[in-house]
Amino acid sequence: MQKTLLVLLFSLGVLHHSHGQVGCENIGFELGTTSGWTLTYGTVTDANQKTVYSAEQSGSNDHYITNLTDGNDPKIPSIPMVAPGSTHSIRIGNITEGGHYSRLKTNFTVTADNTLLQYKFAVVLQNSGANGNGNAGHEPYQKPGFNIVIYNSQGQELACSNYDVQLQGNDTVDGFMASGDIQYRNWTYGAIDLRNYIGEQITMEVTAHGCTRQRHFGYAYFDAECLKSEIKQASLCPDEAGNVTLVAPAGFAKYTWSNGSTAQTSSVKASAGDLYSVKLLPLGSLNESCEFQLDYTIAYKKAESTLLKTICDGEEVTVGDTVYRTSGTFVRNVLKSSICDSTVTLVLTVNPVPKYTQHIAICEGDTLWVGDSTYYQTGTFINTIPRPNRCDSLVTTHLTVLKLDLTWTPRLSITQGDSTQIEILADPPNDNYLYRWNESMSLSCWDCDRPWAKPMMSEVFSVIVSDPEEVCARTAKITLTVIPCGVSIPDAFSPNNDQLNDVFYVLAGDCIKKITHLTIYNRWGQVIFYNHSFAPSDPNQGWTGLYDGLMSPPGIYTYKVEAEMKNGAILYYKGGLQLIR
Repeated sequence: MQKTLLVLLFSLGVLHHSHGQVGCENIGFELGTTSGWTLTYGTVTDANQKTVYSAEQSGSNDHYITNLTDGNDPKIPSIPMVAPGSTHSIRIGNITEGGHYSRLKTNFTVTADNTLLQYKFAVVLQNSGANGNGNAGHEPYQKPGFNIVIYNSQGQELACSNYDVQLQGNDTVDGFMASGDIQYRNWTYGAIDLRNYIGEQITMEVTAHGCTRQRHFGYAYFDAECLKSEIKQASLCPDEAGNVTLVAPAGFAKYTWSNGSTAQTSSVKASAGDLYSVKLLPLGSLNESCEFQLDYTIAYKKAESTLLKTICDGEEVTVGDTVYRTSGTFVRNVLKSSICDSTVTLVLTVNPVPKYTQHIAICEGDTLWVGDSTYYQTGTFINTIPRPNRCDSLVTTHLTVLKLDLTWTPRLSITQGDSTQIEILADPPNDNYLYRWNESMSLSCWDCDRPWAKPMMSEVFSVIVSDPEEVCARTAKITLTVIPCGVSIPDAFSPNNDQLNDVFYVLAGDCIKKITHLTIYNRWGQVIFYNHSFAPSDPNQGWTGLYDGLMSPPGIYTYKVEAEMKNGAILYYKGGLQLIR
């Protein structure tokens, strides 16, 4: 075969025994081993302007089975270390220096089912000279190279089976790319038609070598597959336009279909008895005589298939234009035309979906979680809960959001010896609310809504109010101040609107008729609050801390109080008052 590249001659005199491939089982190294292959290696030199392979010996040296976890080539990251579509390939050749060659060899018997040998390779060769350009004292026959040859049991090379490449001077090899001083070719498909060799034993030999001067490396990745030389129909039946797609074997440099298509596939009008052909030119071949032809006749096909499906209640399976939702066995003629008749038997199992209904009440402001959903309003909600490897559960939630608000007077006062009724108003009204008061002996009851209180001294009462199911609960606290008979004046207050001690006012018992004067002074003796002639024990008559509409600063203030008793006597009080913020 004539090529622009230097064609390497293989030495067939040294043949090492190998069991070979029984039926191409491991021709692509899918077992993760080199089973069925013979591995050899040796020294590469040159003599008489030819590359010479010498000292060939059996063994694994610079032979490495690659797998998907190896990633990409460390020198050329764009090259995966495993061929596309494979799980294992092999790398041969020294990756650091020249002077070596590595070789693979296998043989197999051609049958009607493996008449197409398809191989894949990627090559990495280091060129001599600065940046890979120039000879640097190296002739072409001294540079790294890679070759594939296939021959019969008599050692005769099969026509159109050879692929040889060797670096040439300054130029980048056809089909290769350059990266610094490296020339490389990414994964490439090749194939050879073996239909004329059925029953014969075929040998395939793959060699990668570095330069003969021991400096520049050369290595390659390789994979292979045995197929049948045939055109396949991509689908059993034609598409809606009446076309079918014919698929030729991959891995060829040129495709020429009888209908003019030049791709690996060709779309043709489906008509029984029509004959189509494709001419294939192997990769790397520059000789049109290496082209061979495959024929295909469109024939009527009848296909029967069984589809086993398991679904969950509520799901469906579509076969053709029919939808199935119940368990059973169904026979459906999916597509019928002049070239095909496809019948599908569907065996359908419909599993029940677990369904659960719950009635839940929550309190306003609370949140209910169902699966990964949250709810806080009254309503009915349906959730699908995933169950691994089983039908999902269906949960229906009827949610009621309860409202409960309380109204009460937080501070009350009585004169020592008196009693008062404490009232808690619940909204919305409900006679069935539960009341739980703190167990004070000063209360008339611990489970009613309006207890009477008669403490001998000031006391804080607390109550918890809830609905009958105790979903919602609210708490209230009431401070009941017991005022002795006389005048009681606090010494501090905190006007911060927390409803606790917000007002400075005068407390008195029934013996006091009225407060005739209440005067408050700042630290400079200035009157900042004054009130007169008002009933005692009334917060509305006290000082809120304001002066001229502004809140007074924290500090010590002075007060004077004048009170008139019911018997007409006048009482005078003065003292210090602390305003706390």
